[in-house]
Amino acid sequence: MAGSMVAAAVIGIMVVLLPISCTAARAPAPSAYSDDAYHACRQRAATLCGPNAFTFYLHNTVYNPAVDNKDYFNSVYGLSPNVTWPNPYSFGTTSTFEDPITEGPANTSQQIGVAQGLWQLDSKVGYTLFHIFTANITEGDYKGTISILGQIREADPVRYLTVVGGTGDFLGARGLASNRLVTIDHTAPATWTLSFDLDLYY
Repeated sequence: MAGSMVAAAVIGIMVVLLPISCTAARAPAPSAYSDDAYHACRQRAATLCGPNAFTFYLHNTVYNPAVDNKDYFNSVYGLSPNVTWPNPYSFGTTSTFEDPITEGPANTSQQIGVAQGLWQLDSKVGYTLFHIFTANITEGDYKGTISILGQIREADPVRYLTVVGGTGDFLGARGLASNRLVTIDHTAPATWTLSFDLDLYY
């Protein structure tokens, strides 16, 4: 008898609480998303877009122990590849760089940032280099970083790399980086200047 009364009381409590619990868990209906709200959102997003075109010049000076240019260099080579056979194209050679970026082709042009990254000679039958670096733009109308990677074949007058991302004014940038050799001097320490013309979208 007592057991029946307890069971009835429990069932009664569940009947009372169940509607309250279900009401609390019900999510509110979503509000309508009007065309005006959509276009306002698009306008706000557009303010985050950076330039569609951007050009910079990268200047490299290799450290060479023969001339000991420790006071004016911005790239170093890694250890030579551990091969015992002829390696005419220096397959596997790597260089790490921290090159100044300027707005013009002369190394005396206004510096707008620095490029930090590396390249590696990645072919046994020709001079091709895999580049990966970040251009840190700190001066000028646009500021932020641009991430670039791809292969450079030295024999090509124009080389094409990929823009894979960016931050700051270049947030979300994607696109094409057209690269050209501007100048090169093999006299120790070797120096060269590269141009990068970027076509960007966001």
